[in-house]
Amino acid sequence: MRRRYTATDVSSAIAASIAVGALRPIHSAAVATPGVLINANARSVRRDPDLVARLRRLASPERTALTSQLDEIEPALAALLDRGIDALALVGGDGTLPHTLTRLLDGRDPTALPAIVPTRGGTVNTIARSLGVRGGPEQTLAQLLRGELAEQRRAVVRVAADGGAPLFGFLFINGVGVSFLELYYAGRTGPAGAFSVVARLSASALVGGPLARRAFAAFKGELEVDGERIDQRHFTVIAAGAVRHLGLGFAPLYSAGSDPERIHLAATGASAARIALELPALRAGSRGTSLTHFPCRDAVLRLTAPLAWSIDAELFPPAQRLAIGAGPALRFLCPPARRA
Repeated sequence: MRRRYTATDVSSAIAASIAVGALRPIHSAAVATPGVLINANARSVRRDPDLVARLRRLASPERTALTSQLDEIEPALAALLDRGIDALALVGGDGTLPHTLTRLLDGRDPTALPAIVPTRGGTVNTIARSLGVRGGPEQTLAQLLRGELAEQRRAVVRVAADGGAPLFGFLFINGVGVSFLELYYAGRTGPAGAFSVVARLSASALVGGPLARRAFAAFKGELEVDGERIDQRHFTVIAAGAVRHLGLGFAPLYSAGSDPERIHLAATGASAARIALELPALRAGSRGTSLTHFPCRDAVLRLTAPLAWSIDAELFPPAQRLAIGAGPALRFLCPPARRA
């Protein structure tokens, strides 16, 4: 039977990693040659047409690339890398990250890549917020140029569906997580729209309504984590993250980012009502009594029926076998953690 890790186990593992040097110290990083990749469809760009020109002035026009289609990302990355950049600022939202990281890692040596600089250029910016990014893209780029960002190494999440090529990002989710995203994209986007969906799902869950019955429908499968099958066959949601936050202040993936060789995987088969009742505690910092937690290098999910899934809020078609694990450990430049 797969061992279920406690908070003490995880803390001990982190301490041991630090002792043997597995976790590199975070330090301020000076950047000589930054590059900027801008998603023209990102909310910050659409709302502020002059933002692109200001970013070009900060980073230089020849090291700034603007993309509006997925097939433009790889040529833009190649051109920026040819210019010898030592940091790459990504101006876009959560969905910009997996499309960019997947192409960046395709056929390239991860250890030779520039440091990645996430920005809050999108609508909700769950990943950037979880990494401590504050302010808009222009502010983050200015901090980068002043050497005010700190370097950290963390594994990204790797997902391969039905034997296909892997995608890389920060947050995998399925089950009710996908149901939430489908409802969110069908209505008003942004934090207010997201909280509205949470409220609708919670209210329906507490009265056993049809919306909750559909959204929280259990799925059946086998989950194997680091070579061992876990003793559970029915699930409501499975999440795996390189960051702690799922969004909207919920941060149950508490060990994410603490080990550059692992991600944090959590699973539950709890009912809609139980999850809804647990939401206030989860948002207050609880790790969730209904969740089972695993520090994870490699996991395989074999489903009895194909199921849609998501990485970094991008939705992908149903798949029956998902290989989920820790991708390469990349360098990121983010604001230093605030002191209490």
